[in-house]
Amino acid sequence: MQFYQHGHVQIGTAANGAHEKLMLQDIVAEKAGFVYVYISSESAATHWVYFDDMKVTLNESPVIQDDDYYPFGLSFNSYQRSTAKENKYLYNGKEKQDALGINWLDYGARMYMPEIGRWGVVDPLAEQTASWSPYVYVHNNPINMIDPDGRSSEWIPDSEGNLIAEKGDNAQTLADFQGISYSEAAKQLKDQGYIDNNGNSTLKVGDKVELDNLFTRSIENSTSDLTLDKAINGTSKTGATSEDNYNCWGAACAGSQGKEIKVGVGIPDPDTFDNNLKKDYTPTTENKSQFGKTVLRFADSDNQTQHGAVYYGKSQDGTTYVYTKNGWYLKPEVMKLSDLQNKIPSYGTVKGISPDQSGYYNPK
Repeated sequence: MQFYQHGHVQIGTAANGAHEKLMLQDIVAEKAGFVYVYISSESAATHWVYFDDMKVTLNESPVIQDDDYYPFGLSFNSYQRSTAKENKYLYNGKEKQDALGINWLDYGARMYMPEIGRWGVVDPLAEQTASWSPYVYVHNNPINMIDPDGRSSEWIPDSEGNLIAEKGDNAQTLADFQGISYSEAAKQLKDQGYIDNNGNSTLKVGDKVELDNLFTRSIENSTSDLTLDKAINGTSKTGATSEDNYNCWGAACAGSQGKEIKVGVGIPDPDTFDNNLKKDYTPTTENKSQFGKTVLRFADSDNQTQHGAVYYGKSQDGTTYVYTKNGWYLKPEVMKLSDLQNKIPSYGTVKGISPDQSGYYNPK
């Protein structure tokens, strides 16, 4: 056994039939751990020592400050020694700003008001959760969640459109990622065994949540193995199959409008795609993209439309994923946006129809 800190005190004979109080003066518990106490007789002489008649007492240091909190962070039963310097790092370890008597908590990105459980500014992702107040804190679930900067915990999509859990993911982050209700996300987890009968989550980092949506169905319905990588490497065993006979523009418009992606949705020319974006979509920015709804327009250096895809979320490391149908014959798949652009440079970059647009479009 290896000890972080250790010491000993020799038992004397002064007690003479009574209890002897022994104290360790030089041992300071500098970090959490366990106390291991034992008695050993190493004397050459014979002495009676009753090893079973002992107790260990801890002399605790005086309490300097003590704070209890309601779930949303409002403190109560607070105590502070009059001679001690006040500790202002309180709920969630955030600093209390008490100038002018406001008593807000400083989260760095914004200020929080624990008295009412609300932020002092609009949530940066408020448009993605329109059913909630833009000032709401952790979707009214402070027991299980914190929200340091307003951004959501993210998931990693796989090539088939399913989601891989990252650190901190749960039913609420799954709901936020997909833009669905908490109850719908909780049902997805429960149906796949990630919530037990007692309502406890068993979800771990790396677990896969299988989705059933327009995009995953189009991928599942394909009997082809002709993905972009296999087309580039020439390793496909099936080649193109008839159920994939539609293209990127049609797939993007159909899926983002809530329509099944299948044969017949193809759009034959880029002008029709651009006209659809003008008529049925509103220009937006990448930060306001919505899972499965936002269409990305790709164009070359002359701003000629080359490709269309659908936003499929962003992982914690900032990687953007898209649902893409590359040409009329390849199998649809979910890819990293950066990989798509690197592997097919002729697509160009994400550009708007006009210079004042970013190339991201949400359905009206």
